Amino acid sequence: MVIIMVVLAVVAAAGYGCYTVLSRTIFSPNTLVNEYLAAIASGNYQRATQLAEPRLQANKRAMLTDKVGRDESSRISEPRVVSIRPRSDETLAVDISYELNGETCSDEIILAPDGSRYMVFDNWKIIRPLLKQVSFSAPKGQDDYLVNDVKLNAEQAETTGHVVDDRTLTFTAYPGTYVVKADVGRYFNTSTVTIRTNENTLLFDREIDVEPNADLEAAISKEMRSALNECATMKTLRSEACPFGFTPIYWSGEDPAISNISWSMDFYPTIDNVGIDGTYSTRYDGRVKRTFEAPDDFNKEIRRMWTGYETFSVEGKYAVDGDRVVVEMNTYGSYF
Repeated sequence: MVIIMVVLAVVAAAGYGCYTVLSRTIFSPNTLVNEYLAAIASGNYQRATQLAEPRLQANKRAMLTDKVGRDESSRISEPRVVSIRPRSDETLAVDISYELNGETCSDEIILAPDGSRYMVFDNWKIIRPLLKQVSFSAPKGQDDYLVNDVKLNAEQAETTGHVVDDRTLTFTAYPGTYVVKADVGRYFNTSTVTIRTNENTLLFDREIDVEPNADLEAAISKEMRSALNECATMKTLRSEACPFGFTPIYWSGEDPAISNISWSMDFYPTIDNVGIDGTYSTRYDGRVKRTFEAPDDFNKEIRRMWTGYETFSVEGKYAVDGDRVVVEMNTYGSYF
């Protein structure tokens, strides 16, 4: 009996020892947290998202992808668990630290009980992941962006706010460094901002400027000139599609028979302003020559050629479709 009792005691002690070892290693909350931090530090954001549900709609997880964190210099390094503190609601507060941009950062992750494993060991889940908010402002008309060279759209932002003519976009991301610029194509220039999640920079320091460039101005001018050349072929004194025209006034108040109407461009107007909202305007320096045949003011029996010049400007809209620019011109009705 004594031998049996001793054997049972040894087995129980060994079992308790195994239980203790497993509880502190494989089934320890440290293990989950360390795997989670290692995934973030290695840029395996997809795995990190599997380990800790961010509770975001699928289209709001644009910055939680491996592509965003593929550059090692943009990620955290040397993550470690500092301490674990039980809380009154049976959750655990895990104090962690990591390196980012040469600075040691402290943070906190919250774990909650999640049943048991093998009916013996406690199971844990992360209920407060290591997530940050990345915010910047940009013009309202700009929807496409590059973050660490990964394409994002304004619709993928978690929240959107408005500041005067700009809007603020906020994306959820893992801690790191993010280089953001507008995805503008060949006809616009964009500034670039660098956002570090461990720096409390003000929003106006994260403002992305988008401006039309010389290529866009040249493309608008080319399309506008083509449209004006088309207007110059009209055989009427005015057209709803053209920004210049002529309405003759005669002392008699009668509308005389006018024929042989022709137009020719003398000077094309100079592009003065191109907005990112899809509008443009020119200086008042366009000039077109008009010629038509009509009766003489003093003798209606005599017909003669009338020649004059019209000075005009152009306002309108443009649209960019890939490398193609489409231009519309506003019209002004009657001209004198």
